[in-house]
Amino acid sequence: MKKLTNLHFNKRFLNISGAALVFASRFGFLPANVSPLGSFGYFSRQFGWYFLSIIAFDVLRGGFYPGFLFTYLGFLMYPLFGFFAGKSMRKRSILLPLASLSFFLVSNFGVWLSWYPHTLEGLISCYTLALPFYRNTLIGDGLFGGSMLIYQLLKEQRTLSFISNKLGFSL
Repeated sequence: MKKLTNLHFNKRFLNISGAALVFASRFGFLPANVSPLGSFGYFSRQFGWYFLSIIAFDVLRGGFYPGFLFTYLGFLMYPLFGFFAGKSMRKRSILLPLASLSFFLVSNFGVWLSWYPHTLEGLISCYTLALPFYRNTLIGDGLFGGSMLIYQLLKEQRTLSFISNKLGFSL
């Protein structure tokens, strides 16, 4: 049984490392919106670390602006969708892009309310100008979220291989 536990990362280490990566990424080491932030919120069950990293960055960088509450509400979509995905790999792979879309829609609605004319033209203009950021969000979520999905698949495969070897049959 000891070998089985060695296959799993320490959850605390993963959460702290994830929070540090999110925090570091927000200092501009990656293009705008290419970030592990959404994926960290999506896969983590430690919501406190997730929101703490967002708030800490915003406090240090003065990131509070008109409509920032909508951005926070958009960030809330990731753990919400992750919760509904549960442990199903199929649901996780389907709901992550939907969480990205929800973040885009909610956060940019706040941008529209704060900085654009409150007309249909203003709304269309806001979302159109935000599309490059949405592309980058999808890239970041695909890269970092995809890495987490692959990690989980490999972890499951190792666990199944370990169990089948102990029981003396192959899968």
